[in-house]
Amino acid sequence: MKRVKVSLLGCGTVGQGFVTLLAQERSRIANRLGLLIDIDRILVRVPSRIRPGVDRSLLTTSAIDVIDGEADILIELIGGVHSAGAFVRRAIDRGRHIVTANKALLAANGAEVFRAAAAAGVTIGFEASVCGGVPVITTLQRGLAGDSVESIRGIVNGTCNFILSRMEDGLSFDEALALAQERGFAEAEPSLDVDGEDAAQKLRILAAIAFEAPVIDETVMGIRGVTRDGVERARLGGNVIRLIAEAAETPLGVVLRVEPHELDANDPLANVRDENNAVVIRGRATGDLTLTGKGAGALPTAAAVLSDVIEIGRRVPASRWASPGVQAHPSDYIIAVNRR
Repeated sequence: MKRVKVSLLGCGTVGQGFVTLLAQERSRIANRLGLLIDIDRILVRVPSRIRPGVDRSLLTTSAIDVIDGEADILIELIGGVHSAGAFVRRAIDRGRHIVTANKALLAANGAEVFRAAAAAGVTIGFEASVCGGVPVITTLQRGLAGDSVESIRGIVNGTCNFILSRMEDGLSFDEALALAQERGFAEAEPSLDVDGEDAAQKLRILAAIAFEAPVIDETVMGIRGVTRDGVERARLGGNVIRLIAEAAETPLGVVLRVEPHELDANDPLANVRDENNAVVIRGRATGDLTLTGKGAGALPTAAAVLSDVIEIGRRVPASRWASPGVQAHPSDYIIAVNRR
């Protein structure tokens, strides 16, 4: 039985979801896969806060204690770019493998982070950074490794999709946004989502994995300009409005677009409602492949994090697991370099 220690940077919605899911699945993973996963330390800002199911003896306010501790894999769930980036770089320097859900960090500094990881011989798993529990990154990296991707098109922001779905039910934009905030699908400051930047960050990550060419053009437009009248006009014509993220390779380079589109009923994305995500990947040989599922939420995102932990734990022989002199082979890395 291989024993793996993980530590968490952050224990918010996804972090608590990970602790809950691991408690539910730990025995099954050990019995079926021979991998016993233990939590070593958890970084939090307020240790006194009630976190159901979380062992308070694991909590600390010191990031250094977590990063420099005994963990084999560091799970970064604090988000943002600056602090998270500094923590991840320190962990890489200390030979820790990384699992992250941080789309902002990867979209902004992915090339630097992955180069550092490759140089240090550590692995970065980042399935949870795009579309929550929908395995779009694994599909691009492995399922379609034998094919050339021509385009990616999808609904990758659950907040905007929830708002547009509620506007179809008769709410105004402001009413739908307030409901999304009430149900935990939107932040108190929702600009990152409703202005399209969250979708753009995810699209940049997918494009970096799928295409060799650099990004030559990018358009980002959110849903603030979508009105109840516009949604109703689309409905009367048998159509719906969705925020669509698209990436396509042209002879000159990759073009990225995030903007609202009016879709007819035959479009595979037209029936994707609420906080769900969907991505259509067009391969040269395979044609269109559609992935649909929950793109947000504690447990779906935690499931993607746990999948990366299992993958790294099973496949990459970190120094404390391996025989002396054994090194991880580059083909074992869960890695993609942002080529923007």
